[in-house]
Amino acid sequence: MRRGKGVIFGRVLTGVLILCVGTHVLWQWHVLAAEPSNSGSGRIESETEIVEKETNIKETSSDHFDDETDETEGKDPNEAADSVGRLKIEDTGIYTGMTKAYKDGYEPVVSDGKVSIVLPIIINGGGRVSELTVTPNLGDTASSPFVYKNYQKTFKETEEIVDGEKEKRRVFLISYDFALSDERTNGNYPVIFDITGNGDGSELTQSFTVYVRITDQIQENVDDDGQGDVAIGSAGEEEENPQSQPKLIISKCTSKPESIEAGSEFSLVVEIKNTNKKFYVQNMTIEVSWTEPGLTLEEDSKTFFVEELGSDETMQLPLKFKCSSNVGEGRYDITFNMSYDNPEAVSLTSTGVVSVDVHQAMRAELEADIFPDSINAGDTFTLAVQAMNLGREKIYNARCTVDVPGLSAGTSTFFGNIEAGNAASGQLKIFAGMKDEAVYGSTYGETSGQLLLTYEDEAGNVYTEELPVNTKVNPLVIQETADPADEKETAGLGVQWLVGVVVLGAAAVAGIAFVRKRGR
Repeated sequence: MRRGKGVIFGRVLTGVLILCVGTHVLWQWHVLAAEPSNSGSGRIESETEIVEKETNIKETSSDHFDDETDETEGKDPNEAADSVGRLKIEDTGIYTGMTKAYKDGYEPVVSDGKVSIVLPIIINGGGRVSELTVTPNLGDTASSPFVYKNYQKTFKETEEIVDGEKEKRRVFLISYDFALSDERTNGNYPVIFDITGNGDGSELTQSFTVYVRITDQIQENVDDDGQGDVAIGSAGEEEENPQSQPKLIISKCTSKPESIEAGSEFSLVVEIKNTNKKFYVQNMTIEVSWTEPGLTLEEDSKTFFVEELGSDETMQLPLKFKCSSNVGEGRYDITFNMSYDNPEAVSLTSTGVVSVDVHQAMRAELEADIFPDSINAGDTFTLAVQAMNLGREKIYNARCTVDVPGLSAGTSTFFGNIEAGNAASGQLKIFAGMKDEAVYGSTYGETSGQLLLTYEDEAGNVYTEELPVNTKVNPLVIQETADPADEKETAGLGVQWLVGVVVLGAAAVAGIAFVRKRGR
């Protein structure tokens, strides 16, 4: 039964197809018969001719597609991405950190061991995007010139000044500073920025490529024989970016002793600093020089060699000098001429100067006549004294006093200023009294002390020279007469004399105490 129904259905379907084909043939014949042919008579095109026409139409469409493909070849891949993505580089403006717009050939800035890249992004065709997450792809670690670390950042849309004018535009200003490896080589390196974000509920994913040109690093070329040649900068005629070079300075100098005296030895500890925080220096030679012939360096050589000094490091150079006694008082310069190489073997020079203060030794002596072996209490004698300047500098306010128990001088002897190599003379009047029994245990007898020469240098510093003296103070002597009447008179005079001596002695002791107190 099922088979019979199938046969009947097949026959019906065949009849329908025959009817359709027949109707189509009749329609084509009617149309072609109505159109005039080239020969002026109507004809029916064959099925082969219809197929050929359809083929020609397809070929024409294909040729048009190929022309459109050729026009896009060689274009910036970022422009191709812009045509299909929702993110686009804003290529008409110059933003902070840029020297050119992208349409004019923007290039990242390479300087001071880093590269700065600015990528202004806008939303193509409008729409709302809250933020963009950017992940830089720096390429293969084996050949890339960059220092690798996590650089992923999130950027929000901001208003930015364009071309340094008052005009502002809303962009996602993607800005990066990538540190460069010390082992980088010259060349062009792509940095791919993979950007993702959410816009109108859908996720955006797009990539942009920026090329970085490196031209500032050493390239080491190894010959066939294994010898390496060092070349600085880039090959060809490309201009090199200037680099800050290491600088050596004298950062500190210590002198021992602090006050250098002519005719003595002294030492210097000189600190030399590499002020550059990035580059070391190598093959340093330091040459020490000065102009004062009285200074002598007590080292084997005036030139010193240092193999290397690291970046921002300090070294110490100890030196020993001898200063001749004929060096005048004053300040003298010692010069340090330093030559060295930077890491690229470029020779550099630097000069530092330190100054040392030299003081002449103050030398003065006091001479005096022979001091009496003894003196009677109440007597006064005159002593000739002389002050001599044996140094090489002038002395000022020279004066002489006596410091002997039981002896006193009414006033000091003032010499004044004495030039180097000169002397000055004077008279010192000395009065003999009594010693302080409470201090020295007796009123008369042996006594000793010194004559004092006091003077100053140009700066007002006080110096003292001493001349030791010894003598004996005898008791007061009263002479007696044979006449009894005169005896009473003499006794009266003796008492008066004794009272006078006592008063003078007390005054002398008080004067000595005052002088000692003032000296202290």
